[in-house]
Amino acid sequence: MVSPMYDQIAHYYDLTHANLTEDIPFVLAQARQTHGPVLELGCGSGRLLLPLAQAGMAVTGLDHSSVMLARAQERLAKEREAVQNRVTLVEADMTRFVMNGRFPLILIPYNTFMHLDDAQALAALKQAKRHLPADGQLFIDLANPFTVANTPEDHLLSLENVLTDPDTGDVILHLAANRLDTAVQTLHITWVYDRSPALGGSIHRTVAQATYHYRYPHQMELLLQEAGFTQLVFYGGYDQAAFDADSERLLLLAGAA
Repeated sequence: MVSPMYDQIAHYYDLTHANLTEDIPFVLAQARQTHGPVLELGCGSGRLLLPLAQAGMAVTGLDHSSVMLARAQERLAKEREAVQNRVTLVEADMTRFVMNGRFPLILIPYNTFMHLDDAQALAALKQAKRHLPADGQLFIDLANPFTVANTPEDHLLSLENVLTDPDTGDVILHLAANRLDTAVQTLHITWVYDRSPALGGSIHRTVAQATYHYRYPHQMELLLQEAGFTQLVFYGGYDQAAFDADSERLLLLAGAA
């Protein structure tokens, strides 16, 4: 699984995704409709967990990275006690977890499912199905596969972001290189984070690699059906627009009732 990568870049991941909030209203709306509790698979450092708990939802966050979960716990510790009491954090593999009870809403958030190869993806979907009540919903948030398939193959590092660490004032150059393999529908990304200390000194470099598996709607439909899901809805964005090749995202809501 992918936890070693996120153990490496947990702090940088949070800095890079600090402004990612577009999915929160959509997720909150789904949680209110299903009335919770919510299970998030791949909860990371709590980007979605906290808004859900702040909105009054009981939520369990599962992740394979102990470092990301520790960051979630640190963020949670700053919340009032009522919010803290609504959250349970679990370190486990989403392809073979076992939880007590069932969850009317299960989330696999922003691009997380794309870390899984086909065998892992099917295993994760089957586990999710086992933890849903008959009228429960599974929500999966993916990048548009047509967009991923058109990723420029830039084997040279290019600058993605210039970040400032608010805790230290350090400047971080975030670079990336892509390698696309259309034959097996994978995008291989190398991330480089060069940290320049605010007070001077040597640059510290962190290198991490990830493989993303992109799947077209018909392929996701086959996977979900094999896992036992029968009701499928596809959206192209958080405004619930119909999906097409130019959509911002590929969002799936799946049920078995």
